Amino acid sequence: MTGAPLHLHIDPFSGVSGDMFLGALVDAGLDLALLQAPLASMGLPHWYLERSERTDPRVGGTKVDVVLEEGHDRHHRHLGDIVALIQGAAELPEPVQRKAVEVFTALAEAEAEVHGTSPEEVHFHEVGATDAIIDITGSVLGVHLLGVASISCGPLPLGSGFAECEHGTIPVPVPATALLSRGLPTIPAAGEHPTGELVTPTGAALVRSLADSFGPAPAMTLERVAYGLGTRDRGLVPNALRMLIGRLDQQPGDVVEVISTTIDDLDPRLFGPLVEDLLAADALEVTLHPVFAKKGRPATEVVVLSPPKPAVVRALSELLFRETTTFGLRVRRERRTVLDRRFRTVPTEFGDVVVKDGLLQGVLVTSQPEFDSCAALAEARGVPVRRVLDAAIQSAGAPGAGGGDEDGNE
Repeated sequence: MTGAPLHLHIDPFSGVSGDMFLGALVDAGLDLALLQAPLASMGLPHWYLERSERTDPRVGGTKVDVVLEEGHDRHHRHLGDIVALIQGAAELPEPVQRKAVEVFTALAEAEAEVHGTSPEEVHFHEVGATDAIIDITGSVLGVHLLGVASISCGPLPLGSGFAECEHGTIPVPVPATALLSRGLPTIPAAGEHPTGELVTPTGAALVRSLADSFGPAPAMTLERVAYGLGTRDRGLVPNALRMLIGRLDQQPGDVVEVISTTIDDLDPRLFGPLVEDLLAADALEVTLHPVFAKKGRPATEVVVLSPPKPAVVRALSELLFRETTTFGLRVRRERRTVLDRRFRTVPTEFGDVVVKDGLLQGVLVTSQPEFDSCAALAEARGVPVRRVLDAAIQSAGAPGAGGGDEDGNE
């Protein structure tokens, strides 16, 4: 069990917002310092993250604030502006960039439907400000840094009453939240709750984009219980988001769907974009293998690993049909075993590098520098990437000999 991938269950008993999500991750053990440099690489000025001393006497918990310097930033941004910030952040890992863009795209699509415009034309107000961008991108980054392999979420409490926004008084759930909640399980707010907004558009977009499944918490060996505190006073009910983190006996990360096809008549130049598009559509892994097809023709076998989610398998299959010349796909379910993962930063002569550790039953067995982190430093310092990789490997140390001791401590 100790080597099983980490599962995160989101329990929004009092709703969910971006700051509550980030606070819960920090309460679960995420090092706030690991967030600062990758988020700063987006180029947003005049902000910093601060862990508040405030707790709730009933649940404890953590409050994390994005502190803005006086007079900064109430910018209203379009989706393209935010995507450019995220994709231009050299120290944000590519999976984090991709998922953060997905969250903002979901928000833009909902707002566009509300206002009868296109996602590109949506003028983000609160969500376009620095604090919201940091909350969302920081939450996605935090899940990545904790090494979470799968996520589930409980039903969303809709709230009640009315809320005030730049456009005036609107019903709760606010229109964007209502649209983002389509297809997700929802429940009325508990009777003890005062009226008001419980799930914000940011919170709804995060759980919609990050959660693999919705429903009660799965059976698992519980390791951590965390609470992220919100800003509003909910009276009898703590204004907090709960996260349950543990290991599942039979969990989604152990099972994958394998989609494969053999192609002998596709322009080789199209395989690169195909792989990029498959990964962007949530493929876990894509590999290409040279093979011989019928009549001795040289061909390429495309093998795609997908999460065991019908919607993802369907999307990946449709993408293969659209972007290749194949007439058919083979789909099978397999089990896999993976190492537990953690992320840490190590110093080098060129700067700090993010390293991914693999642990087997709590014992460090392998360490590898994150290539994107090394490539960004190499470009900034004007040196070959190989030099940064070698320096990071040396700094990380051999498993069991300087790269972290056997019980997983650094």
